[in-house]
Amino acid sequence: MATIALLLSGLGLFFIGVRGLSANLVPLVGRRARAAFARALRGPVSTAINGTLAGMVTQSSTAVSWIIVSFVRGGVLTDGPALMAPTWANVGTALLPLIVAIDTSTAAGIVIGVVGFVTYFRLVRGDRMRNALEAALGAALLLFGMHLVSIAVGPMREALMHHPWWDAAVANPWLLALIGAGFSMLAQSSSVAAALAVAAVGTGLLDFGAALPLIAGANAAGTINNAVLIPGETSTGRVVFSLQVVQKLGGSVLLAALAVFAAYRPDYVEQVLGSAQDVGAELALIFLAAQVGGSVIAALLEGATRRTVARLLPMNVAETLSQPAFLMRESLDDPAAALDLTTRELARLSGRLPLLLDRVREGGDPKTPPAAVLRGAGATLSATVKAYLASLLDAQPARDEVAVALLLDDGATNVAALHEAVAEFTEAAATARGLPTAQRLTEALHLLLGAVAEHAESLGADEPDMVLSLLGHRDHLMEELRQRLSSQQDIAPEVQNALFHMTVLFERIVWLARRLVNDFSQVHRAQNAD
Repeated sequence: MATIALLLSGLGLFFIGVRGLSANLVPLVGRRARAAFARALRGPVSTAINGTLAGMVTQSSTAVSWIIVSFVRGGVLTDGPALMAPTWANVGTALLPLIVAIDTSTAAGIVIGVVGFVTYFRLVRGDRMRNALEAALGAALLLFGMHLVSIAVGPMREALMHHPWWDAAVANPWLLALIGAGFSMLAQSSSVAAALAVAAVGTGLLDFGAALPLIAGANAAGTINNAVLIPGETSTGRVVFSLQVVQKLGGSVLLAALAVFAAYRPDYVEQVLGSAQDVGAELALIFLAAQVGGSVIAALLEGATRRTVARLLPMNVAETLSQPAFLMRESLDDPAAALDLTTRELARLSGRLPLLLDRVREGGDPKTPPAAVLRGAGATLSATVKAYLASLLDAQPARDEVAVALLLDDGATNVAALHEAVAEFTEAAATARGLPTAQRLTEALHLLLGAVAEHAESLGADEPDMVLSLLGHRDHLMEELRQRLSSQQDIAPEVQNALFHMTVLFERIVWLARRLVNDFSQVHRAQNAD
């Protein structure tokens, strides 16, 4: 039991260390560094280098994938070579087994002791230094955890060696591959599973030939880990994770081929490894080489992968409506141009507001996408605009440009809230559609939103007085309508509730629309102040 407890504690420290390292390195990098990372992804070579570095920092290709997808959504990156960065991040994460192959238990113990003293006596001030210390502690814990595992493996190796079922398991490459795949899926990381295999080889629990199928299975499971994320992603995310599926498949084929060769030519493998100082390090290098090879294969098949994804998983209406039309990453270097493009994107989004009512008003176009689809697309595109503005502010533009950016950010918040409120109004209007009062409210709201859309189309250049006069407060009118409704007994309760809800939403929509019109007007005045 003592040996098992030692083994479990070592594995526990290893997993805690991996999680702590990645969790503290990401915030340590900061938004500006991530923006610099995005600017560095300009071509295949820079993408490969910076993607590898990002994988080293985050120890998670999935984290890098989501960063890239969010950058593309925000218009910070184009849908180009940058999508290969998460694929190359797998090369960076593959350095973990190589680190585990090196005996650094002494250094890890010193780091744990220093961090313990510093933490207890509260010698650190500031979040960045705290994240740096916790990242160092995570790295030390994972290394010390592997040291404990190696200590526990010694007695286990003596007990397991020459046991019939152990010999049968080690001699079955399919079972070893299945074990590796299980570890990889459990840890959601093929590099973590490979690191455990490296530790097992280093302690003599497995030989080199048995470890090859294990890491091949772990790498193949990475294909599944990425494939399950594809259906729920946008078009960009689908391409990103599909490229990693290709990368993992390519690397797995290379590892499987090497495992087959080692099984049929063990004499040649023994001859090569005979001069090796550390067999575990050799295995880690092979795993690293497989990631590089898989990334090269994915890069060569990038075009074919994109075409296959587009054919098998075409974009739906919601995704198409969620895509920005004006935001461009290149314009971030010119704040004035970026602000102009953002204003146009916001005006384009505001122009959809009247369309949300088409399905419930007389004379509306039945081919218009449902209000729920427009609402979801509006929320996504508003978030994209806000992310784009955040990237622009990271570049520290002039004070007047900061003011315009903040106004546009407020406008994006308002237009998202309008999409939400109008969609709710549409749901209530569908329930109360048979009532003349509901139809009049719907037509009145459509007229008001049409005026807001026209003002947005002018980018705030039209005088807002007329639109604002149309958007005058109607609290008293809505309250009178609610009172009349409460006295009517011939209306079904669900219809009456829906109409009540329409009046409340009408007031909220008018208030939000006034704010949006004021945002566009202030942006226009600020941009034309000279």
